[in-house]
Amino acid sequence: MNTIWIASYPKSGNTWVRFMLYSMLFGPPKRSADVAAKIPDIHRPMPLDLPESGPIYVKTHFELTKKHPQLANTAKAIHIIRNPRDVLLSALNYRALTNESAKPFSKDQFVKSFLKYGGDRHWKKIGFGTWASHARSWRQTDLFPVLNLRYEDLKSDPKTQLIRMAEFLGIEYDEDQLKQAVAASSFDAMRALEIREKKTGKANDLSKYLFVGTKDATRKGMYFMNQGKANQSLDALSPGLDERFNEAFKAELAEFDYTA
Repeated sequence: MNTIWIASYPKSGNTWVRFMLYSMLFGPPKRSADVAAKIPDIHRPMPLDLPESGPIYVKTHFELTKKHPQLANTAKAIHIIRNPRDVLLSALNYRALTNESAKPFSKDQFVKSFLKYGGDRHWKKIGFGTWASHARSWRQTDLFPVLNLRYEDLKSDPKTQLIRMAEFLGIEYDEDQLKQAVAASSFDAMRALEIREKKTGKANDLSKYLFVGTKDATRKGMYFMNQGKANQSLDALSPGLDERFNEAFKAELAEFDYTA
């Protein structure tokens, strides 16, 4: 058993954690393709550079069910959870950035659907579950050890969270290696890499690069590394939306220790 999953509901910090682990294991990435090759995404066919033995780290957004790939070969998992308010806002940017699902939508329609279905309806259809059911599936499993991370803790103290990951995974490191990995995986460093790749046009090759986005979105200055904020208000989208959201997600927010 050598598969280690980096699991999360979409727009919850999965790419960030992949950059953190890559930087710890291999040093600062020169290209996002380097991260994609060493820590691949199960949802995208990409060129791989995996070890012949030892752990293989793989990103997944799938809800953990008996149908999840490679369960028999799974050793451990890291699960990242993020405040669903921030997930909603990031998902809106992602839809505009990628035109995912290829269906026209308005912000108001998306928000109403998110509240009704407990997450992105499209993501639910393709096996990611709702925001809450996804978290339950990974955090309540007894199939293998799972390290639970919170996006908000990654943002406030990335060094401590990277140490937790390294200890959980049995990765040996020194202080210089740790500092270098934190710096290389910072929001500013990742955003700068995305900008460089998109200026050259390389990021448009989705078979290799991580920072997705249509050419039209790139021309408009939209980025995959959008803002990376935490605990945002939704009222800027629509007055009273925070109150509506808190009511719709009341039980889920309490279950996962997010204050309304």
